[in-house]
Amino acid sequence: MKIQNIVNCKRCDLCLNQLPLLDKIKKSDVLWVGLSAKRIDNSVIDYPLNNNTNTGKIIEKIENINPQFTYYKTNLVKCLPLDNLQKLRYPKQCEMQNCFENLVSEIEFIHPKVVVLLGRIVANYVLKRIRNENLKVKTKFISIQHPSYITVYKRKYEQNYVCEVANTIFQAINGDIEH
Repeated sequence: MKIQNIVNCKRCDLCLNQLPLLDKIKKSDVLWVGLSAKRIDNSVIDYPLNNNTNTGKIIEKIENINPQFTYYKTNLVKCLPLDNLQKLRYPKQCEMQNCFENLVSEIEFIHPKVVVLLGRIVANYVLKRIRNENLKVKTKFISIQHPSYITVYKRKYEQNYVCEVANTIFQAINGDIEH
């Protein structure tokens, strides 16, 4: 199974910081894709985009509007990118490249109706790779502003953002939005 390959991935040194962080593998209607893993204490109870983060809290609000759908959460880069001071940093291009195959494996296994790309970095990278490699991924992709941006810079618009994203997902799953 390709998913087991993700758990054992050693394509780069990021796995030395922390092993790949994965959600419970399950077929889902919606697959959320963040940028990279966060530092965790316990991989048994932690998963990507967990509701103990600001991003995860907003995603949970969106999911609660559409409880009829199933959700799976992941990151483009599954392991923890740290700088020389052991602080979280943005992943490098080569790290995203190394982990892209893992994301494609998740999409193929999960078979989501919609993939929601969180933020400009994730959207630009994923959509460019899919287009450039002419990958035949049979799902719709939606690019949205990263929830953390809303939390930090647009807090008073959070409820509008939540409703708009939930509506966009609903429309995409029900065939009202082309990909």
